[in-house]
Amino acid sequence: MLLKTRGPVLAALLLISLGALFMPGRSNAQEIVPNVTQEMLAPDFWINKLPDPDSLLMERETIESFNRDILRTLPDLVYDLTSYPATLGRNQLIKLIKQRTFPEEDRYSKGVKVGQAYYEGLLLQMNLPGIEEQNSITPALTVRRTNIRTFPTADESLEEPEDHDFDLFQETAISPAEPVLILHRSLDNQWYFVQTYNYNGWMPAADLAVAGNRQIWLDYVQPGNYLVITGNRLKLGHGPYPGMELTMGVKVPLRMDGAASGRTYTIELPARGNEGELVIETALVPAGEGVSVGYLPYTRANIIRQAFKILGEPYGWGGLSNGRDCSAFVQDVYKSFGFMLPRNSDEQERSAGVTVKFTGADRNQRLVLLDSLEPGASLHTPTHELLYLGRHEGLYYAIHDVTSVGDPVHPNPDGSPGRLTLNKVVVSDLSLPRRNGQQFVDALTSAKQLDYGSKSLEPGRDYDVEVYVNGSPVSFPGQGSYLDKSACRVFVPVRTISEALGAYVDWLAEEQKVVVRKGENVITFTIGQKYFSEGGRDYPLEASAVIVNSRTMVPLRFISEALGAGVVWKQEGNGGVVDISL
Repeated sequence: MLLKTRGPVLAALLLISLGALFMPGRSNAQEIVPNVTQEMLAPDFWINKLPDPDSLLMERETIESFNRDILRTLPDLVYDLTSYPATLGRNQLIKLIKQRTFPEEDRYSKGVKVGQAYYEGLLLQMNLPGIEEQNSITPALTVRRTNIRTFPTADESLEEPEDHDFDLFQETAISPAEPVLILHRSLDNQWYFVQTYNYNGWMPAADLAVAGNRQIWLDYVQPGNYLVITGNRLKLGHGPYPGMELTMGVKVPLRMDGAASGRTYTIELPARGNEGELVIETALVPAGEGVSVGYLPYTRANIIRQAFKILGEPYGWGGLSNGRDCSAFVQDVYKSFGFMLPRNSDEQERSAGVTVKFTGADRNQRLVLLDSLEPGASLHTPTHELLYLGRHEGLYYAIHDVTSVGDPVHPNPDGSPGRLTLNKVVVSDLSLPRRNGQQFVDALTSAKQLDYGSKSLEPGRDYDVEVYVNGSPVSFPGQGSYLDKSACRVFVPVRTISEALGAYVDWLAEEQKVVVRKGENVITFTIGQKYFSEGGRDYPLEASAVIVNSRTMVPLRFISEALGAGVVWKQEGNGGVVDISL
């Protein structure tokens, strides 16, 4: 969710026609974004730039392993609901329910500023006295698109009386057929405090079907065969709730005996019985491009295709107005492949995967780091998230769900950029100014690639690389040095080269972290992360450490220079020689 609150390449990035930021008479938001041509609005424009776009990045089993890494990385944010505790103690449940406090600043509801009595009424509805010493957890399924609210009310909470686009009691929207756990009930029984796999809060009781039989719920949540919605939206004409809309990434059980001449699929959907109990009914879904039996293959091409299916869709804060916000856009793209991403941008930034840190990097370093990314990486600023598309004619592009950007052509009276409202998923380059006038490229804090930073196979070595330290050859038993052409870096085993330079190496297996010590100098880095730490500061890495044949391989120049050595590369025929001198 959005947080409401030099050289030729550099020259090319700065060459922006500010007049293009506002073009009178053009109503389409995408048409007023500068530096974007019509051909860039097609996924194939970006896919055709890739050397191997259909290469499989992860098998299904590897994605499941990656999801377990997400659970370990964010244990208080992302859950495997099937292994959630059967009961919660009183203090634990109260802590969850009271984690969000009532606002202290002015808020408006129904055009009127709310007072203390209003919040006292909400506190009463939260039914904290009804929490027992031990509280049973009840499984359920959503029967329609619904909302998770900060408190048990559908009332808007606005900073301005008419600012309906930003209801600050709206946490997130939840798709139909989503598994949830009921942790508590409101005083009037009209609201449930629920836990989804990546969020908790108050949900209307009428939008849930309660599973009296846990096994029936488990069978629905863990089906042997399932259909995944891969289009942006699929509206059903049949089933328990005609007109129900399933959105990208939704998974529903598939009855394999239900196909009719290959033109339709029979799926299972949750419905509410007379007492709100879970009833499983069926619906027909047309076979076609908008659905997939099982998750989509995880490829760069498919990441881009999924993102462009949402291009032009209106923005919706926390899922309001049946829309998405910036982090929900990224979440749904990756749900198509079976990833269990956390909900909000800052949480996704901290999640598992390869992290590239931009903090502290100057403009030229930022461009180098962007060049190291693969399309599909998420880009993060303090208040926004984008999906990286790649570089074109010296500019770096992303697709993102954005409310507004800066408009320097029409500044505010104080000289700050005016507001250019987009409220859509758009393609833009990163020189686009934010509301505060800062370009997106300069606001980036990190990038995240949903990938492992290790390789199961040894990279191809087109070069034989010899390494010398102070004139003496260094041998690398078990895994030799090699030139990774994709990274344009020579990689060597970290322990061997560090010890040759007089340093000591510790391996922290649980954290996948390497600690290199030489005198008072301590260097730390993590497998797959494109930064290292030294002296309490983080610095960018152009290529991350990887594990090859049980050896931690690092860029030779990085580790050598970090340990105070000079490095000289000499090209010799089909190979190369690296001279390291202390």
